[in-house]
Amino acid sequence: MLKNYFKIALRTLIKNKTYALINILGLSIGITCASLILFYVEDELTYDQFNTKHEQIYRVVESDHSDPSAVEYYGQTSPAVATAMKNDVPGVNDFTRVYQPGGHRDILWNGDKVQVRTYIVGEANFFDFFDFEFVAGDKQGALKDHNSVVLSESAARQFFGKENPIGQTMKWANMNDVKVTAVVKDVPENSHLQFTVLFSFNTIDQDGLSDYLKSWDNYGAYTYVMLDPVSDINVIESKFPELVTKYDKENTADIRKFELQNLADIYLKSKDIQYGISDVNGNIFYINLFIGIAIFIMVVVCINYVNLSTAKATQRSKEIGLRKVSGASKGQLITQFLIESIVVAVFSFVLSVFLIEVLLPYFNEIAGKSFDLNKENILDISLIIFSITVFLGTASGMYPALILSNLKPVASLKGEVKSNSMNVRSTLVVVQFAISIVMLVGALVIYQQMKYIENKALGFNQDNILVVDINSRNTRTNFMAMKSEFSQVPGVESVATSSRVPGEWKGIRRVDFKSHQASADSTNSYFMCFDEDMLSTYQVELIKGSNFTGNKVTDSTKVILNEAAVKALNLENPIGQTIYLSSRRSGPMKVIGVVKDFHFQSLHNDIKPLALGYWANPVTSIDYFSFRLSTANFKETLAGITAVHDKFDKDTAIEWHFLDNQLNSFYVNDKRIGELFGIGAIIMLAIAGFGLFGITSYMIDRRKKEIGVRKVLGSTGVQLVALLFKSYGKQVLIAFGVATPFAYYFASEWSSLFTYKETISVVVFLIAGLVVMLFTFLTVSYRVINAARLNPVDVLKDE
Repeated sequence: MLKNYFKIALRTLIKNKTYALINILGLSIGITCASLILFYVEDELTYDQFNTKHEQIYRVVESDHSDPSAVEYYGQTSPAVATAMKNDVPGVNDFTRVYQPGGHRDILWNGDKVQVRTYIVGEANFFDFFDFEFVAGDKQGALKDHNSVVLSESAARQFFGKENPIGQTMKWANMNDVKVTAVVKDVPENSHLQFTVLFSFNTIDQDGLSDYLKSWDNYGAYTYVMLDPVSDINVIESKFPELVTKYDKENTADIRKFELQNLADIYLKSKDIQYGISDVNGNIFYINLFIGIAIFIMVVVCINYVNLSTAKATQRSKEIGLRKVSGASKGQLITQFLIESIVVAVFSFVLSVFLIEVLLPYFNEIAGKSFDLNKENILDISLIIFSITVFLGTASGMYPALILSNLKPVASLKGEVKSNSMNVRSTLVVVQFAISIVMLVGALVIYQQMKYIENKALGFNQDNILVVDINSRNTRTNFMAMKSEFSQVPGVESVATSSRVPGEWKGIRRVDFKSHQASADSTNSYFMCFDEDMLSTYQVELIKGSNFTGNKVTDSTKVILNEAAVKALNLENPIGQTIYLSSRRSGPMKVIGVVKDFHFQSLHNDIKPLALGYWANPVTSIDYFSFRLSTANFKETLAGITAVHDKFDKDTAIEWHFLDNQLNSFYVNDKRIGELFGIGAIIMLAIAGFGLFGITSYMIDRRKKEIGVRKVLGSTGVQLVALLFKSYGKQVLIAFGVATPFAYYFASEWSSLFTYKETISVVVFLIAGLVVMLFTFLTVSYRVINAARLNPVDVLKDE
């Protein structure tokens, strides 16, 4: 019986080639898009879950509550926190700490300076917590010995080629010689810990190490604890205040707090956590958007199938009547029609696999991933795609199967099919249009916001600014001599030094300021140190007071505030006022100037209070050179800058980038979402177009005689075209009304991710509605215009 069902299904599809082709193309596009999105979502939601003990592993997150209105969360802790937790808190079975002192490590290899940023330092039990696959070496002893290093496969190839690296010695800058003890497979992309080089903790300079490990004042440790499987995390966290009271003599349990974050939550739930070991975090809002897009696409695909199947009901009514008269049961008819939809889905599955293989590189580029089909994952991926296929085939075929199986035999044989399928089809078409309008509005709003960001005045001039990192002690010591030599390089208009730069991408030091030394209230503020040339180099506007003079002694106790800081401190006449650094970095600072507010972070954040100290200050040290360049002959200018850098820094390679490129990186994910929404909207319109074309074809076939009669009675071609277009125009207008509130809700939610944003314009909604209207008319125009040109003699000759 099942074999006959498949035979009949194939014969039906062959007989109705256009119908079959439209459905197969629509389903294959839907399956392809849903599968690609599922790959992305699964990858994002399973970060760090390849670690077998991920449910027991937690990161320790510290928070500073000195300002209850602006609580700060940190991914770093003091190293002694881990020891105290293991010793004093029942349920904490073990801990490991990870370090990353400095931004990178340099090695002189084959005569070249090689810079490695993807490095970390791990304790001996690192691999007891994290499951990175070993290619060579011993897991248990890889990090136990002094001065040992573990390389990833790519790093091993980079440094040793095909030679066996185990036992080889590597000479890294400012470090002891280290021996390669193991090689691991490249770290999976969905790991928040990313490294190509892993040094043993014993490689760190031993001077002062014992005191550092006992310290509650010094930071730098990324702490992970292993909990007992039966422990209650709430009970464990309730013990943490006691640790602060017992060990930290500088803070109270109300000010300094700790909490645990599960390993699997680090990637997606660290938006407000500073100083994490990775700056790359996911966004659950975007994950939900991707899931929504996938659902929308699958809904549109199912709607197409339902619409085409119910539209064909009249053509198959006699077939259904004969089957029922011959004894076919309702269940058998439902099975037959479901098998037809599943056969269509299977053909679509084959086409989808091909499309995924072709489109995967482009999807990776847009999504920022590196998925591929290979012998290791092809079966798993095929199973995912096939599951989506069966789901779509069954879901889209169920309603038509129920409708067709309910047709009455007598009415079917007479061709008198009466049902509410026309109303259902109209409703479903409206839903298709509404989803397309929502997607188009989303894409347009994101595009509009990205243009707003491109054109937004940031309060400084980021054009032609080159930023060079300061990576060595010798550079910091001799930076003034370097500045002097840098200024002589052709193409350098000005050069300045600072701890951070406007539009900063790294963590910025924060301090508490008081307007009166005896005051109990303090204002939390960001703090950067500038030299006397920073304001002019970045063209930041000084609106009151004066700049630094360049005198190290007198400027070291002076500070320039932004407008937000002046407002937060409630200083009516700030120039000449003395403010005080609270907590451990106490000291009076004289306000000498006020700068106009500028965006020293991305436009996702509002402008917070900012204090600018001189480069010689008690809070932070210099970390960058900033160059304003002329546009002529950049290569020659960079060569001159590099020569000066290498003269003073003989160990590390120069590290540079253009500031505007760095600023653009703030919005990479937002731009990706915009691109995906735009592509999604186009795909939905394309799928809807297939369905509209098919439905229009069937509806015109049914109305041929009506069209013929109208022409005989004097209707013109223009009148007939207007008549046939009328219903579609009405459906688009209804869809516009339905879609508008949903589209506005989405646009508002997405815009809320930005503090500074473009106003959502009515024009965006009108454009989306007009695009769908125009697309609809273009899709059906060929069939409608041809129908209006029919010769009534040919249509009515059989009557």
